[in-house]
Amino acid sequence: MPQREADLYPLSQTKDGITVAIDQIQGAARAERYFGADLIKAGIVPVAVVVSNYGAHPVSVKPEDVLLHRGKEIIDPLPVEVVLRIAKGQHWFLRAKTEQQIDDYFVSTAFTETTLLPSDSYQGVMFFSLPKPERPRETLFMMSSLFREGGPKVRIGVTDLETHDRLHFGPFSLSSQQDLVSSGYQ
Repeated sequence: MPQREADLYPLSQTKDGITVAIDQIQGAARAERYFGADLIKAGIVPVAVVVSNYGAHPVSVKPEDVLLHRGKEIIDPLPVEVVLRIAKGQHWFLRAKTEQQIDDYFVSTAFTETTLLPSDSYQGVMFFSLPKPERPRETLFMMSSLFREGGPKVRIGVTDLETHDRLHFGPFSLSSQQDLVSSGYQ
């Protein structure tokens, strides 16, 4: 995946010299180009989280600081091992060396805990399985539900390691599985 500074992304926010961005990998072709498998078809939505520290203090980010939710429902990320099994399952034969390279790639791109010194940037991918929204039986309830909860959103926390202040970014809106299906991405 290309490494970019967070301020280049359309879905980014800056606070106190820290810029955080997300990049939802939506298209099947893009997901296949980055991960060698059509994760979108498998119901997995990769989300790149990018943090750039333009501030004066070191900051910390970790997977627990990234929260995906739809309304009050929390959506936990999938373990990399689960995503690996699904990605490798889309190929009928892989040599042991190729499997190891795939494992290494997924592990190296996965979002992990990191400390960013001033002028550093970090990018990692989290994988989510977005549940399909329940379809209410009546149109009135569907409209009410749609406007009440909306689509999935990501919130991200960053900790300043000198002051121990927490900065919160988001909510960043993601496309839901239903949006991906109706757009032809699945």
